[in-house]
Amino acid sequence: MWRSDELDSLPIHFILCTERTGSSLLTTMLNMNSSLIVASEEPFALYFSSKYGKILHWNERRINAYVDDFFSLFEKNAALYFEHKDRFTQCLMAHAPILNYDRLIKLTYLNFYDGDIKNKDSIKVILDKQMKYVFHKEEITRLFPSASFLILTRDVLKNIEAKARRGIDFFSHPYYLSNVWKLTYEEALRFPRTQILSFETFISDPEAALKTLNAFWGVPYESAQMNHQAGFSALLAHRSHLLSPEFIKKISDFHRGILDTEPRATQIAVETISQKQQGVILKQTHETSMLLGFANPTIEMTLNPWDSLSWNFYRMLALLFRPYLWSMYRLFPVRLKRIIRRRKKQYTP
Repeated sequence: MWRSDELDSLPIHFILCTERTGSSLLTTMLNMNSSLIVASEEPFALYFSSKYGKILHWNERRINAYVDDFFSLFEKNAALYFEHKDRFTQCLMAHAPILNYDRLIKLTYLNFYDGDIKNKDSIKVILDKQMKYVFHKEEITRLFPSASFLILTRDVLKNIEAKARRGIDFFSHPYYLSNVWKLTYEEALRFPRTQILSFETFISDPEAALKTLNAFWGVPYESAQMNHQAGFSALLAHRSHLLSPEFIKKISDFHRGILDTEPRATQIAVETISQKQQGVILKQTHETSMLLGFANPTIEMTLNPWDSLSWNFYRMLALLFRPYLWSMYRLFPVRLKRIIRRRKKQYTP
């Protein structure tokens, strides 16, 4: 049971990034700290603000409606990463007399990770790793005016090569992926109270990076943070009865990949991008790269009409499938979001 003053004093901070920047490995390590809890990527704090943000009096009916909405919109892996539905409901009901939207959101964050695996009594800081929030600066800074923001980034060529190999975006063309990178970090750099961490720095010395980040968030470093694989294995074993064998194999293979840092630390080849494309990308992203601390060379070249047309075409696609699509989806009412999620789940194994 949390008192109102305890919830009010809990800070919420955010990790802004794009895919293939080491964010899954980082959050696994951070969650091994007894003072930190890092939620999996669920944009509920933004999506529910219009429906629940102004409610001051919470009863059983409203709490049940919120819990149903929350689980209906949970984007991935609820059975692994979130508390049991009944226990979550009981937690909110116990706090009903003191609930407002800010406390509701904090209690939701505190129900990530099974309470039998992670003790929540010592939590001092809540963190949220979220790619979508980078394109909602005004709303996020309004909802969380005292939040700070970690910008987790990676060299543009290495990032888009890693994305292309995994095939995790709408398009794998280097110009599309580099425009996603550029749009993401142009927006991230506009947030207040930022700290920048590069994938390269993190992978080369994770312990030093963790100590710097813990200091940024005001919590002590704990050696258990380097024992991240054991922590994830314990969570997976504890929740295995809720998970299919196929899911356990898939998530285990994924985590073996993210926790095996040595191959990524020595990976230097950019295999899928031509020399001409590399030059165009480095020229078009040079200013953003410099602001992020990358010492990429200045490319002295003039883009021919075809290069300019191709770059701008993929920039429009990147705008369409990232900020424009995500901003439009945020405006949908919760009822419509539930219909979309239900339809998507029909095709999700």
